[in-house]
Amino acid sequence: MAEPTPRQWRHDRPRGQHARNGRGAVSLWVVLVISVAFTALLGLVLDGGRVVDARLTAARAASQAARAGADQLSGASIRSGGNAVAAQTAAAAARRYLQAAGLRGAVRISGDTVAVTVRGTSNPHILSVFGVGPFPIDETETSRGIQGETR
Repeated sequence: MAEPTPRQWRHDRPRGQHARNGRGAVSLWVVLVISVAFTALLGLVLDGGRVVDARLTAARAASQAARAGADQLSGASIRSGGNAVAAQTAAAAARRYLQAAGLRGAVRISGDTVAVTVRGTSNPHILSVFGVGPFPIDETETSRGIQGETR
């Protein structure tokens, strides 16, 4: 039996047929997995940052609204040396602040303390591709009405 010549080695398959290996398919899967992982990481960073920013904005607005409400001291309380807050006026002032800030929330008044809770949501842009829904925002801050200096 004669040994094949190099010409026979090159043309032992019909023209147009090439040996197939899995290296191209593996490369495609690696690119897809890396792309999905990068997109998820980008979503965590960007959408997570948006949630943190929304929570900070809500907390600041709740704090300022509570201060606006706590500034509404009761006239009778001031005359008697107390620090009680005029409930209806304080609630209205806190709601006006929230409305001006474009936020919604609830106001509770107890004696000289005004508590404001800001509620909302932060909608993810990138993570929504992975089925992640809106993140709830619920921040509460309080402020106390004071008259003059306290010791």
